[in-house]
Amino acid sequence: MQSLLITVLVGTIGGFVAKKLRFPAPFMIGSMTAVAITSIMTGNMETTKVMKIFAQIVSGAYIGQNIKKEDLKNLPKLGKVIGRLMGIFTINMVVIGLIFVTFFKMTPVTAFLCCLPGGIMDVSLMAIDMGAQSDIVATIQTARLMGILMILPLWISFWVKRVIGKPEKSDVFLSTPQQTTNSLSPVKQWFNNILVLLVATIGGFIGLWLDIPVGALIIALIFSSALKMTVNTVQLTSGIRYIAQIFAGSIVGANFTHDSLRQIVNLIVPILILLVSYLMINAAFGFWMYQTGILDLQSALFASSPAGATDLTLMAGELGADMPKIAGIQICRTLYTVIIMPLLVKVLLVFF
Repeated sequence: MQSLLITVLVGTIGGFVAKKLRFPAPFMIGSMTAVAITSIMTGNMETTKVMKIFAQIVSGAYIGQNIKKEDLKNLPKLGKVIGRLMGIFTINMVVIGLIFVTFFKMTPVTAFLCCLPGGIMDVSLMAIDMGAQSDIVATIQTARLMGILMILPLWISFWVKRVIGKPEKSDVFLSTPQQTTNSLSPVKQWFNNILVLLVATIGGFIGLWLDIPVGALIIALIFSSALKMTVNTVQLTSGIRYIAQIFAGSIVGANFTHDSLRQIVNLIVPILILLVSYLMINAAFGFWMYQTGILDLQSALFASSPAGATDLTLMAGELGADMPKIAGIQICRTLYTVIIMPLLVKVLLVFF
């Protein structure tokens, strides 16, 4: 019990330090890094299954509350676009995953999960749930998110200037996006939190009972989004999400060992391969959407970027991009990643 409390304390401190340093997904990355370092040094970090279940349910509840009716209204118009983009992401996962298996000796489940275009917490929880090497998956997913968020501002600015000649406000990109706040009173906000978590928890336990990959997260997400559509609930208080991120980061960080530290050096090339593949997809698909008149170039590049849906939507909104369409595509990417892709990975593993 004492080791468990120390693990959570270390993770919490790491989260606040990362937030102070303005890292993306600070409580996930900060807790994971702090616990990993402590685990490597002492080998005495401990977590529990309850932390994983809580993190999955809150993650599903959070994603579900991001889905709006306006996003769904855009889906019929964007159906073919979303289908093609998800198809390309799937092909990329298989191709790059096979490269990781063949040339970098990763296990198949680890290789494929490394290539998923999802959130750090979501995919890291999948890795734990599906028996992958969660330290490798978390390291590559963290590098992917941080790399994309750091490169994307300059990347989009470069292409927009080159094609359109329109100056970009790079300083807006480089600032940390601020989370939107709800206008509810504290009492109503906490009533909302309890309702969302209660419904998501029911869904989460049904997901556990169904025994499907990442079932708690998937069914909690579906229940949360259904609640959002019917009752018009609002997003969870940030503190609840931070606790879930600390738990998820601590779980992943506790899996790091001295061997993991030695492996990180060997992951530099896979990380670069993955980043390049996603930037190529982003440019090619973004230009296709722009040339066919589906979106302006800036919005098209945002929409086809495999980073956090919330981060990208907030960035895009600050620069006047087409937020409803971008949000619709990004929400579908998130849903596809956490619901469909784990099942596809499960099917692919049959052949290994």
